Amino acid sequence: MPFTDYFAAPFEPKHDAFDRLMKKYEPKILKIVSQNGHMYGNYLYSPSDRDDLLQIARYAFWEANEKFDITKVDTEKNPENVFIAFASRTMNGRLSDYLRKHYKNASREAYSSTDDAYDIPDESPEPQRVQMLRLLEDHLPYLSPRETQYLNLTLFGDWDTKQIAEAAQVSEHTVRSWKKSLRKKLAPLKEELMTKGSRKS
Repeated sequence: MPFTDYFAAPFEPKHDAFDRLMKKYEPKILKIVSQNGHMYGNYLYSPSDRDDLLQIARYAFWEANEKFDITKVDTEKNPENVFIAFASRTMNGRLSDYLRKHYKNASREAYSSTDDAYDIPDESPEPQRVQMLRLLEDHLPYLSPRETQYLNLTLFGDWDTKQIAEAAQVSEHTVRSWKKSLRKKLAPLKEELMTKGSRKS
């Protein structure tokens, strides 16, 4: 039972109800797109790339509406709040999957391109975000959408546990569990960096 069956006004056509629902939550959709795109900003080359993210998010919102089962919602909870939390997870998951693939392809293109022999090299240091992405490149595919979102918001957005919990509509304990899982998955990277550091010294 799509959420629009619950959301629709009496005798309102289903497609009109969905258009109204999407319009109501367009700011949230845009915010989720912005948060996910922020981490990969250096690899989104044009406005069309960002438009692709918006289309993916909107499709995921529609997908969430179609898959939502209102009969499973606890009677003590607001069905619309539960749906939006579900839709947010769906959008974050779809965007995260797409961006990780997009980043991988962009990285390969960047590394395989050859510079003109007469080009003046750019000696300016890379932005910190790009440096971090290069370090994390091999590990990103193994992170869950939630872990990727946590990494994005803490590393580049400077969000704290409470802010992330409120945005994701989960408990702070759940957010801390993402952090714990993330640290475990990135432990090999930490060891690698420490080994390189000791060799240099």
